[in-house]
Amino acid sequence: MNVIRIEPPKKLRKVVRHFWCSSFPNPNAFAKQYKILADGSPGIVFQHSTGNSSVLNSDGEPLPIAFLYGQKTTACTNLIRGTPTIIGVSFYPVAFRSLFNIDASDLTNDILDIEYFFPPGFVDLLLNTTDTEQAIELFCDTLYQQSSRQEQDAVIKESVHRIIGNTANANARDVSSYSNTSRRQFQRRFKECIGVAPGTYIRIIKFQKAVQLLRNGHFEKLSDIAYVLNYSDQSHFIREFKNFSGHTPKIFLRKSPDYNPTHMGNESSFSPLRLLEC
Repeated sequence: MNVIRIEPPKKLRKVVRHFWCSSFPNPNAFAKQYKILADGSPGIVFQHSTGNSSVLNSDGEPLPIAFLYGQKTTACTNLIRGTPTIIGVSFYPVAFRSLFNIDASDLTNDILDIEYFFPPGFVDLLLNTTDTEQAIELFCDTLYQQSSRQEQDAVIKESVHRIIGNTANANARDVSSYSNTSRRQFQRRFKECIGVAPGTYIRIIKFQKAVQLLRNGHFEKLSDIAYVLNYSDQSHFIREFKNFSGHTPKIFLRKSPDYNPTHMGNESSFSPLRLLEC
């Protein structure tokens, strides 16, 4: 599995975190299983092999060739067959609603064919591109047109910035206090824009920071991570980690694609939805 991260052009840097592409060499006829983990951002996946879907859900049903995905709150398993090239777009979470004019919570733990959000024939244009660069350029042109339709919610954007900047100490009550609305109104507004409630989003970002610490080896024992990220104790940390990944931290680390027992590698560049080979 080879993943390449591609920075967006300047005109899209307020809405797109990055583009990415990945190849999955799988000479066998059997589909390989990959666990998909939440990373706090929605996005797009475009995938195919000779015009047919190569990504299946856990029931073996093919996913759309190009689809929008929302926030994830639990791990799920996808099957990848053949040797497809997969291209993705990772969005800043606050940009999602402004780009597609939908309640982001409608896509939480779900996907939807992009034909509902892009011009007619867009997927055919993608299928006719000759390389990754051309496909990303097509995405850029279309997303730029859509990015000017609606302003991002400045209050929610600032709230997300505060959560990411001080994740260990973030809590839903304090985050809502920065807005000039009631807590209930803020929570509804946050969920419509981001896809999950503030408390859930904090937990996702905290989990992702734990993943980074695990993969980068910036710890001596699990209790160090629990302390740095302000979990109540090590048991709480392990319980939360298992909720989002399906594994305890130690098992997750052994399965991690960039794990080396003698020297931890850098965080995986596969960021739109963290991917773990089963």
